[in-house]
Amino acid sequence: MLKIKKIVNPALYKKGFKEGFYVKKINGISIDDILDVHFNISENNVVILSDNRDNEKEVKIDEKSFDDIVFDDIKPKKCGCKCIFCFVDQLPRGMRESLYYKDEDYRFSYIYGNYVTLANLSTKDIKKIINYKLSPLYISVHATEPSVRAKMLGLKKTSDILSLLKIFSENKIEMHTQVVLCPGINDGEILKKTIEDLSELYPYIETLAVVPVGLTSHRNGLFKLEKVTKEISDEIFRIVEPYQCKFIRDFGTPFVYLSDEFYILSGKRLPKAAFYGDFAQIENGVGLLRYFIDNGEKLFKKNIQKLSLKGKVCIPTGELVYKNINPYVEKLAQLTDTNILLVPVINTFFGKSVTVTGLLTGKDIIETLKNKTFDYLLVPDVMLRERKDYFLDDITLKDISRTLKVKCMKFTPLLSSLYKTLVKLKKKEVSYGKTK
Repeated sequence: MLKIKKIVNPALYKKGFKEGFYVKKINGISIDDILDVHFNISENNVVILSDNRDNEKEVKIDEKSFDDIVFDDIKPKKCGCKCIFCFVDQLPRGMRESLYYKDEDYRFSYIYGNYVTLANLSTKDIKKIINYKLSPLYISVHATEPSVRAKMLGLKKTSDILSLLKIFSENKIEMHTQVVLCPGINDGEILKKTIEDLSELYPYIETLAVVPVGLTSHRNGLFKLEKVTKEISDEIFRIVEPYQCKFIRDFGTPFVYLSDEFYILSGKRLPKAAFYGDFAQIENGVGLLRYFIDNGEKLFKKNIQKLSLKGKVCIPTGELVYKNINPYVEKLAQLTDTNILLVPVINTFFGKSVTVTGLLTGKDIIETLKNKTFDYLLVPDVMLRERKDYFLDDITLKDISRTLKVKCMKFTPLLSSLYKTLVKLKKKEVSYGKTK
């Protein structure tokens, strides 16, 4: 049953709908969540309502009426895995409680693009995925060798992921997959087998991303893992590149992609945009740098205004991408005649081995910038989580603004977005000058 949270159209009250009531069935189909509603409503609907005392009532409404009903949010299923590389297990103590909740829900994979292992799927879940054609799904495979995958997931035994993926493929479910690479565990011959096994299910498995394991300094008592070094990265390229060449010949696409971090570690040139197709794995850090660079190059071909901002602009960023993006930020600064300082921030909150921009915290930004002089702080919005303008350590943009005594704004981490933000600052500067 699905609980009604709010009724937008008062006319529905007359039909028997009330906040707190449950939709039990629609056209004879049992309703468990919002997906069941979306996939089972038609032009004319027979709805079975139930109150808290399980008294039932039959109501007839049209399809548009469902737009005036707000249902309870999906409560994500809890993950039953104990992955040896789980980032949640590596969080420091004292963070907000919601960050420690491990969710594992195929519905969130379909709706939001979250990666799931599918280790907790029931027969009913599988049937729903197939019946509703829930595509695409984002699936953490890690290894197709059952014993290695079980080890990766921290389970004594797990179902055969390849058999499940074959079932989805046969039912034309589109999938994107990933391997979190843990040196000495799922690399080498295991990685080769995984690539080969998954490629056999192309085109329904559309992509496979290989990303390096992320390790924080809070791993006391956890499974000992080795970080991905330049040497390991070079070896991964030696394994993956021949497959990419083969798949481009066979499929017209590389199929298997390495995240940007591998290119940075190995000092390799980034592929062109065409290599990444529609950038399906960009949220996984695959092609993100290429997208940033191409966005900048496109911007530089336009008629960029000389803004000549009086104030100095500071932008914090992760250490990983600093050297790659700084030349483009400097060029934008030159073209706009604006003093822009891009500052790499050391991550002491999670540990110095964590170098990505999205995991920087307010405390580390304040500590890095407290002795620097600037007027505007522009924060990439990938640092902000869950609640509006909050960093992972619960420090807000307003907190940073008050502490550093500067104007603080967020922006999407692309040069086009940065430029638009600078234009807004200039307009405010001019407006302030007129009213002063």
